[in-house]
Formats: sequence, structure tokens, C-alpha cells
Amino acid sequence: MMTKKRMSWDTAAVLLTLILLLAAGVYALLWPHPDFSDSERRYLTEAPGVPSLSAWKTDQELEDYLSDRVPFRPVLIGTDAVLRTALGERTLLDAWPAAGAILEPPVTGSPSAVTRRLEQFGSLAAALNVPWNVLVPETHGYLLRNRLNALLRAQYLTEEALFEPLRTDAHFLDVFPDGTDPQEVYYRTDHHWTLQGAYMAYLACCRAGQLSPLALDDFSLSRYPGFLGTTQSRSGLPPVHSDTLVCAEPRAAVRLTLPEQEAAFDRLIFPQRAETYDGYAVYLDGNHGMLEICNDDAPGGTLLVYKDSFANCLLPLLAANYSRIVAVDARYYAGSFSDAAAAAGAVDRLLFLYSLDSLVNDTAVARKAGH
Repeated sequence: MMTKKRMSWDTAAVLLTLILLLAAGVYALLWPHPDFSDSERRYLTEAPGVPSLSAWKTDQELEDYLSDRVPFRPVLIGTDAVLRTALGERTLLDAWPAAGAILEPPVTGSPSAVTRRLEQFGSLAAALNVPWNVLVPETHGYLLRNRLNALLRAQYLTEEALFEPLRTDAHFLDVFPDGTDPQEVYYRTDHHWTLQGAYMAYLACCRAGQLSPLALDDFSLSRYPGFLGTTQSRSGLPPVHSDTLVCAEPRAAVRLTLPEQEAAFDRLIFPQRAETYDGYAVYLDGNHGMLEICNDDAPGGTLLVYKDSFANCLLPLLAANYSRIVAVDARYYAGSFSDAAAAAGAVDRLLFLYSLDSLVNDTAVARKAGH
């Protein structure tokens, strides 16, 4: 009698499990889902097409498709992130919550890559016969190293070897002096500078170019609360905290031109982008292969900037001092660094501004800087 009862319970458990799996599969296949995941900043896998007898990849495509449509997937990812954080591990989506912020993992690479990049930058500047600087900020994790546990601190300390070739180069701009509070110069939910961090970079650039910096109060400031950055999206953690984007642009009339889009604007800050999943795109309307900023009232000449997204919050500040800024992002620009220099025309100064990871590991920068 007991055996039959136990068997009935086992049978019921198996049937319930099969029903739940079937329901989950039907939900994943038939229930409408968005094509884009706001929390992860990526497009979800599309439904597999007609099975191919030669590629033999339909099973993987179906697995990826179903995994992107598991019921309550954001909750499952968040739960996993919380557990991993409690165990001191990197989250599933590649971020580390620590010391009141969500950090990108430590940058890995070879110091020789940094040396090679400096040689490429110097060769271009020599060909143009103009003064130049390179600006690579210490990462948020590195600045926070003394507030981290021993395991994380040891991993971020490996970045010191990558900075060694930079700090011994006469063209390097050191942005953050000793004693800088990392939480004031970086967002908690994003890997980019706050306005305070960008302003410190602005002061360093003005010193190098022998220009008189403006006070922050001399710029037009705007605030956009509720900002959730890319490190938040990669963590998988629930968005408990958010940041406030504080943006600055010159009070003088400016012109932003996007040659590749044949578009022109009379502003550098785009408030409507603050409401999108990529709030950082309030600066310059996002990333572009090449852009030009003109300010007829500025005292300086033409600055050519080779950059990644770190420069987007800095360029509006520099626009108060340079009458013309041409900025090039190798990730989106089809040509080489030399092509961009030719397209920019006569310039008075070069600035290379990259995050440490872009400088060391971005293949587009490595390839295009050499031509």
C-alpha cells in the first residue's frame, strides 16, 4: 500500500515537471517578447530559420532562442547576480558590485601593447608636425582598490603594469591626483566619468594646451536623474540605485556637424536621449565615426581628437576653448587615423583619449592607428 502511494506521488511529481517544462516551452515560443533587452543592452536571439543540412547549427540556434525567452528571465539573472556577489564572484553578465558601485572587470593585456600604441600616436603627430597628448584615466576599480577585499584589490593592481609606459611618457596627461574620491569622478552604475571627472580631465587638457579654463559655473548645466549605466545592465542586479547625469556645454553658440549623417545641430546636449536605454547618449547624440564642433567665440584653434566614448562628456567642455574640434572614433569610422587627419584639414593639436581597455585591447584602434 505504501509502495503504491509513493509511486503515485512520484508519478505526480514527474507529470507536474513535464507540464511545467511544456508550459515554459509554449510560453517561450508563443508569448510576445521584446526584440531588445533594456536591462542587458542587447538584442535578443532571433527565432531559428529553416534547418540547414550542411551547417548543423539549428539546435544551437533554438537553444539560444529559448534561453533568451525563459519565463521570468530578468528575475533569474538578478538572483544569480546576487548569489555570485555574495560569494565574491563576477556576475554572470561580467561586472563586479563592490564598494558601493558596479565595476567593470580589471583590464588585462600586455604593457608592450601600450608602448606600441604610444609609438603609433607619436608617428602620426610627427607626420602632422603638431603637439600632442594622450589621456587614459585610471579605471574606477583601480581607484577604489584600497576599499576592496584582498582578492579584488590584487586583480585591479595588475593594471599598474599597463600604466607604467604611460606615466613615463612626456605626452601623458595625469587626470586624477592622489586623494581623488573615485565616487565623485565615476558613476555608480556606469564606467564613464561624472561631470566632476570630466572637468578634471578638462583642466588637464587646458594646462597642456596653455589655455585658460572656465569655471563650471560658466557653462550651461543640465541634470537628468534616473540614469542606469552599462555596468548596471551587465551586472544583472536589480536597479536599486540610479545616478543623475549632470551635463555641461558652452553658453556660446556652437555647431555640431555629423558629416557621415549629413546632419547639423546647434547644441551638444540632447535631453531626449536621457529617456532611452542609453542615457549617456545625451552627450553629442551618441557615438559617431566623425564629428565636428565649432565655436566662433573660442580663443583656441583646431583640436583633433581620437577617442572612444570617454571623450563624449569632455568635448562639450573643450568646445569652450577651441574654435574647432574634430573627433574620430575608430569603432565607427571606416578609414584609418591618417585618413581622418587628412579629412580634418589643418589642425593645431592632437589628443588621444581612450579608456585603458580600448587602448590595450581594441583591435580597431590598434589596426587603424598604424595607417
